[in-house]
Amino acid sequence: MNIIGGEFRGRKLHSPKGDKTRPTSAILRKAVFDICRSEIEGALFLDLFAGSGAMGLEALSRGAKLSVFIDKDKNAIQCIKANIAALKLEDQAKVIMGDVLAALRRLNTHFNIIYIDPPYDLAHLIPKILDLVVIKNKHALVFVEEGEPSSLKIEELTALRHKDSRKFGNSLLHKFEIL
Repeated sequence: MNIIGGEFRGRKLHSPKGDKTRPTSAILRKAVFDICRSEIEGALFLDLFAGSGAMGLEALSRGAKLSVFIDKDKNAIQCIKANIAALKLEDQAKVIMGDVLAALRRLNTHFNIIYIDPPYDLAHLIPKILDLVVIKNKHALVFVEEGEPSSLKIEELTALRHKDSRKFGNSLLHKFEIL
């Protein structure tokens, strides 16, 4: 897996060993950053269920000011830290090991772009995560990656404006704006 755009384009990223993480495809990563191209410069980026950290590192490569990575898997956290160190981005990255819901409750940072990509078997947590994200952030872009078929009841997410949904292989990518 490589960074696909920006300052670190082509740089190799390590992935956590094992099958607990599912890397976001390069096509899907490209789509996300094409969509938020005009908002990424100087943005505060939140990468939930971060895995290798590819999304947050891609954001930094493309001009984000800060990326915060949250994951509860020890191997994922070690991988994220190794990738950050390899790119010498320690001053622009914060890594939090722990449960995403608990970490969100403690965070007091307003993020401009939020990427939520839980393991498919944890998709039921997405509405709770979105509730917390909405409480803590205003006027932010929120991307949610989930498996198909969708488990989200988009019409029930009244604090968010649904902008778009796209299919990439077995994954769905939803774009929302926090009102």
